[in-house]
This record gives sequence, C-alpha cells and structure tokens, in this order.
Amino acid sequence: MKHSFLIITLGFALACCTPMTMDLMEEVEYSVIDWENAGYSSLKKFDPMMENFEMIFSVVLDKKLIFRVASISYFTVDPNGDEVEASGLVYHPINKKSKGVIDFLPMAHLNRDGGTSEDLFVAEGMLALLGYTVIVPDLLGSGVSKHMMVPFLMTQNTGKVACDMHRAAAQYLWDEFRYALPAETTILGYSLGGSAALATQKHFEKYYANSVKVKEVHAGGGAYDLEAAFLAYAKSEISEYPAIPHTILAFDHYYQLGLDYSKIFSGDLLKDNNYETWLHGEYDAAILKELLGVNLRNYMHEDFFKPFNQQNDELKKLHPLLSENSVTEGWRPKAPIYLSHSKSDAVVPVASAEAALSKFRKAGANISLITYPGDHYTVGYTYFIRSLLRSL
Repeated sequence: MKHSFLIITLGFALACCTPMTMDLMEEVEYSVIDWENAGYSSLKKFDPMMENFEMIFSVVLDKKLIFRVASISYFTVDPNGDEVEASGLVYHPINKKSKGVIDFLPMAHLNRDGGTSEDLFVAEGMLALLGYTVIVPDLLGSGVSKHMMVPFLMTQNTGKVACDMHRAAAQYLWDEFRYALPAETTILGYSLGGSAALATQKHFEKYYANSVKVKEVHAGGGAYDLEAAFLAYAKSEISEYPAIPHTILAFDHYYQLGLDYSKIFSGDLLKDNNYETWLHGEYDAAILKELLGVNLRNYMHEDFFKPFNQQNDELKKLHPLLSENSVTEGWRPKAPIYLSHSKSDAVVPVASAEAALSKFRKAGANISLITYPGDHYTVGYTYFIRSLLRSL
C-alpha cells in the first residue's frame, strides 16, 4: 500500500500552490523534537521501494534541492475538548524558494508506531523533493500522542488537529527561516488521509476563511460519507481493512456510549473480549487481517447486516454519529475538490465517494470524481501515471 500511495503524490504536485502573504493568526506554542537536512539522496528514506522508480523520479525531482524536515509538537484538543499534545512533520526547502504550501494528511496506521513523525521521512513528505513546503500532521493516536485511542474517522477533531498543526508549522517556519507561510494551501490525502483532507478543508473554510485560502483538494480512497460506507460494507459483507471496529471503539470511547459489545461484535473478536487488546494499537492491519479475515460476518453481529431500522439498540446508538462525522454534512465546500477512487474498492467502498459527489453537487460545490480499475492499493499508481504523462 505504501509504495502505491507514494506514487500518487507527484502527479498532484505539478499544479499546486500560488504563494501569497499570510498574517499569522496568533502566536502558537510549539517545540522542535528532531530535524535533519536532506535532499535527492534521501529518496529511499521515504520508502525503500523508491529505487524501483528512480528513473521516473529523476526526470521530475530537483537533484540540487536541499530541504529541512523537522518533527514538531504543539497543543490541540481531543474530541472532548481537553488539551493534548500532538505532533507532525514540516518539510521546507532551504537553498531555494518554496513553490508553495501543501497540507498532506496521513494514511491510517493502526499500530501505535506506524507512520509517525518519529521517522522524519514519511510517504506524504515526498513532495518536498519538488520544492514545496509540506505539512504532515500525525493526528491524534500517533507520534507523541500514540498513548491515546485514535479518534478514528471523527471529522471535527481531525480537522481541528490538522489546522492547529498548520498554525504551529507557520510559527516554526517564521521563527526558523523568517518564512511567512503562504495564505493559500493545497490539501492532499489518500485513504484515511482522503477523508481527513476534506475534514481539514471544512475546518479551514469554516473557522479560518479570513486567514487561509484552500486552493483545491485532491482526495482519494476516503470514507467521506460514513452512513453510505457502512451500508455498503453491510451489503458486500467484505472489508479488507478493519476500519469498522476501530471506528466503533473510537465513538464509544469519546462519546461515552457504554456499548454492549455482545450486540456489536461476534466470533473471535468478541471471544474473551479480544477487542480490548486487538484494537488498541498493538497490531498493524496485516496482523488484524490474519486474525479477523476479510468477511465481516467473522466478527460483526448479525444485526449489522440488517437495514438500519431493524438493527438492535446498541447498533442504533451509532447511527447519528455516522451522520455527525460524515464530512459531507452541514457544509458547502468553496474550494474545488477532485476525488479519485477504485471502482472495486474493498477497503473503503466507492459508494462513500459517490455519496459525497452527489451531496456536494446538490449543495453547489465544485467537485469531480474519477474512478479507476484495480483495488484500493493500486489506484494511486494508476492516477500518478496518467497525471505525470499529462503534466510532462
């Protein structure tokens, strides 16, 4: 998944951001955890698989560029409004003028140590090699906050945490380089990062419209409409990624629902309360796939597969939260949105993207959706090749 996702990023970068002057919204407290200067020779640090594509990258990447990657921490809030420390990465060219700013939202990493700013080089940061300033928040449950339960698919908190990271990055860049972060940003994200990208756009446009202008959003493979996604999962009975149980646990934890899991889960996930250990950051997606399989009937209660109005009372507690945490609700996007999705996606059903397309168009938003053959993990590669050819 990681190398397929990396490939999608370059195609988006070639038409990204126009610099503008941005006034800092207010001073933000942050700390630098670690930093390193790097350049083209650091390509493989982003992903060892990059050596397979080095001939392609050598055409578009700036071999003379030097950038700094810094891991910073800052303060934000959890879904309950309590102050917490979070972290993320800031990539910035230091020997050439930045081409603009990109907020790149991360993919989901179910294990606590996966894909965090502790590594300095993550997939989402690769656009730094094209000369952009790239901001990658860890989001909660990763990096310095990895002791926390991930607020999985909790839209409002995701947007808040990402925007606070943007503000902290602006302060850091001013203090370190006297670089005023452009007021215009492009937002990218794939998979969980896809829904997080729209959540970030929503937060910027609702709360920081006078300070930050979102130019455009390129999102792929995201669960934008949770109700549509859950209905599609129930219909197909297949999920190649254990997103549903993680989402339910997050909702239960932060909304204090007090769920009776005997009416939510089944099989080995319910046996001996395995959900208490299996779903709390010890295992990555590959291990969970071995434990749970891809057939949802292996671990979801039989009522999950019934129409919403026929589900048990415990499952019905989740229904209003699916709507509340769908990025499609209560908002008309201003910046254009470009969605991409696999036609046969068994990780995030394409129905979620189709629902977002329909709802946003009815609201008058500028949005498009391109669907591709292949699975969730190969769509990034397909889209990159087509975008790269057009740009060249």
